[in-house]
Amino acid sequence: MAINQFKDFDKTRGYSEGQQLPRGGYVCQIIGAKVENNDYGQTVKIAYDIAEGEFKDYFKRQFDSNPNEDKHWPGIYLLNVPTDDGSQQDGWTKRRFRTFTDALEDSNSGYHFDWDEAKFAGKLVGFVFNYREWTDRDGNSHMSPNPARATTVQAIREGKYKVPDDKVKASPSTTYKPEDNNGFVPAGNNASIPF
Repeated sequence: MAINQFKDFDKTRGYSEGQQLPRGGYVCQIIGAKVENNDYGQTVKIAYDIAEGEFKDYFKRQFDSNPNEDKHWPGIYLLNVPTDDGSQQDGWTKRRFRTFTDALEDSNSGYHFDWDEAKFAGKLVGFVFNYREWTDRDGNSHMSPNPARATTVQAIREGKYKVPDDKVKASPSTTYKPEDNNGFVPAGNNASIPF
């Protein structure tokens, strides 16, 4: 008796460990961005991929090799919009937001931030990656690459950045989950990719 061959065997990809993105700095290109409202204000979801070097298209390869029908873009940077509530936390949020917009302006000649997230698409920015622990629905802990800090493309290319410590043992209310990346499709050539 022979094994019955299923119809898309030649197109089906096997599971593989793949190479993890090492901690460090990477020049990235923004694919798209979307503003979402949530319980604590607004968040800008920024979809990106590695644009240069050995790990170019890292997140596209992850996306393409994901066999699930309900798959989402794995390279997302979440940027909270300050609420102007005067809190210390809001002060930190303002500085992080300004760090990102300054890095975007400094990395893209002629670009000036004008509060239109649609104009992020196609722009380069530097991200410094550490690892972040997250818990899946079954309670299992995992470590994933995390774009911890935005910086200029020049700083990445010159190696002028410091990798922050990994984020481990976060409280359940703040634990990152890959499903947080769900929710939008950018305009333009990438309109068919769910982010």
